Amino acid sequence: MKKLGRVGLVLGVLTLTGTLGCEGAPDPAKEHRIKATNHFNKKEFKQAAAEYELSLQADPNQEKSWKEKAFAHQQVGEHEKAGEALLKYVEFVKNPTEKTDLYRVAADEFRQAGKVEDAEKALLQVLATKGTNEEKSELYRVIADQYRQAGNLDQAEAKFNEALKLNPKDEASLGWLAAIYSKRGGTENAQATAVPEHLDKAIAYLDQVVALNPDYPFTYINKRIVMAKYIQYEQQQQTTLEAEARTNKNKAKSAEAMAQAAEHLKKAQEYQKQYEDLTNVFKEKQEKFKAKQAAEKAAKEAAQPPAPTPAPNK
Repeated sequence: MKKLGRVGLVLGVLTLTGTLGCEGAPDPAKEHRIKATNHFNKKEFKQAAAEYELSLQADPNQEKSWKEKAFAHQQVGEHEKAGEALLKYVEFVKNPTEKTDLYRVAADEFRQAGKVEDAEKALLQVLATKGTNEEKSELYRVIADQYRQAGNLDQAEAKFNEALKLNPKDEASLGWLAAIYSKRGGTENAQATAVPEHLDKAIAYLDQVVALNPDYPFTYINKRIVMAKYIQYEQQQQTTLEAEARTNKNKAKSAEAMAQAAEHLKKAQEYQKQYEDLTNVFKEKQEKFKAKQAAEKAAKEAAQPPAPTPAPNK
């Protein structure tokens, strides 16, 4: 997300002096705002934020001070406080596009602070500005990805599913759901125990992605990763059952274990074949994908007007 731009405060000579020369009762909001601005100009952002806090406590209806406060917190990595100040500032903003951008910046500040629920609330303020289901689906996908990055896969899954309700052909959400179930299935760690029901769901989501976009090569790689975990699982089951058959003195149970081991061997071989097929498909799709990208780049370059020829020297 983009950083906030500095709001220039025109305070005249008071900005530099930090004192008030007017008669009557002191104005704590103005006094602290002047101190804040002096600290800000010296890039003493932590002190500036503290003075803006005191100024805004005295008078919360200072539009620009809220943004300056947010910027100061942002500069020292106080992301939650930056997000909170931004939400106060956005209450004064009238332009819908600017409001949308500010809610997104606030959401990113909350995300960096680990406050994903607050980030979601900020982003949901943007939802009303979205006209189509595709745009709303994209927004839910952003929310889902923030939960995913925070390690909350259950909430991420729920939000990706919200995106799919709005747009069942949301290829990206389907791909992320596949990634979530692939992870739950144990693919990210060779030592992790495979969970077949999660691997099955990962494959089902990946098959939906392939149906929507059969020419995208990397979906086949992701499916191949799931197949590799399945191969490992079936081979482990085979090894376990063969060992049981060898040590079991009951001939009937030993024979049953060997039969089950043979079934797992057969499945492992089937998955190995699928793995090899996916490798070949990936190579084919990748070549076409690269060729398409190169053609699009060449077409774009050809469409650009030629550079003007410099005039000859006289």
